[in-house]
Amino acid sequence: MIRTATLAAAAVMGTMAIAAPASAKDISVSYKDLDLSTPAGKSTLARRLDLAAKDACGFSETQTGSRLPPYSVRQCYKEARARSKETMAAIVDQARKGG
Repeated sequence: MIRTATLAAAAVMGTMAIAAPASAKDISVSYKDLDLSTPAGKSTLARRLDLAAKDACGFSETQTGSRLPPYSVRQCYKEARARSKETMAAIVDQARKGG
């Protein structure tokens, strides 16, 4: 119930916060400029969410001497992306229903 209300409020405002894992920082992603009924709008939102998940988990901040980020960063990113996909699906569905 609370989750639905939060999603509805976010959809009205045209932004959503990525529910990131505990090791990540919170990031807001704006989508009010996108038409989520089109493939282009959905693709743009997915790209924004991917970049936000990387930012939230510190992908660019890792300096390990390797191209591969540490396991904890990769896990954080994986969890953040999974959560953002769920949120995006709910928002796209809400937009499809005229909300």
